Amino acid sequence: MTQLVVLCGGLGTRMASVSGGVQKCMLPVAGRPFLSHVLDRAVRPPVDRVLLLAGHDARSVRELARAWQPPHQGELPSIPLAGTETPLHVETLVEAAPAGPVGALREALSRLDEEFLLVLGDVLPPDRRDLWQALSGTLRRQQAQAVMSVAPESRSHDPGNISVDGPWVDRYDKGSGAPYIDRGVRFLRRDALESHPGDSDNPFFGALAAQRGLAHWICDESIIEIGTPDRWRHACATLADLPSGPCTTPSRAERQRR
Repeated sequence: MTQLVVLCGGLGTRMASVSGGVQKCMLPVAGRPFLSHVLDRAVRPPVDRVLLLAGHDARSVRELARAWQPPHQGELPSIPLAGTETPLHVETLVEAAPAGPVGALREALSRLDEEFLLVLGDVLPPDRRDLWQALSGTLRRQQAQAVMSVAPESRSHDPGNISVDGPWVDRYDKGSGAPYIDRGVRFLRRDALESHPGDSDNPFFGALAAQRGLAHWICDESIIEIGTPDRWRHACATLADLPSGPCTTPSRAERQRR
């Protein structure tokens, strides 16, 4: 079995003026929750299990987990007859208290596979059918504990936070002005969580990089994410050609229902 893990529990304080308390990855983009677009791209063969790590507004994440259907069913094992087990299993795990992105993984340690693909719920993954193979292949070639997908700094709204040396990330430091940036897609061995400290990205991936345990995979593609209201609007405009409606701010009634 192969596992996709999605981090979708952050408070999203920078998005409060737009979200009104709704989990930011559940904000509508092109007529659908942004998390649906993330899953559409990340759930590709050989992924057959999805673990959503939720926190704030976990109920809406659970509801999406029940309703979402993979758009690439022709690439996945055929859906069996009603009453039998579905090949693709989507599960939601809610953290007891905010623990940070790596802290959420530590809390879910017993539910993680020995190796897993990790994506962020507020960053659109590359539209690649071979995403799993590209990252897992890099992990094995380099005998690394983790692989991080990176993009040139110019592809992001944020300053670069990664410098590289050959196949390795040799520095991970947010705000460092480095030439590359983390694009929110990682492939990890579970034992990396047991051997390196930190509950947030900087100490954890910084330690991995310092010990030559973090390899990189470069994806020269613009980053679409919804970390701020302006970036959410940009995501709406970019994905507006999908067969769905425009991007709208949730109404007060919609917020109350959640």
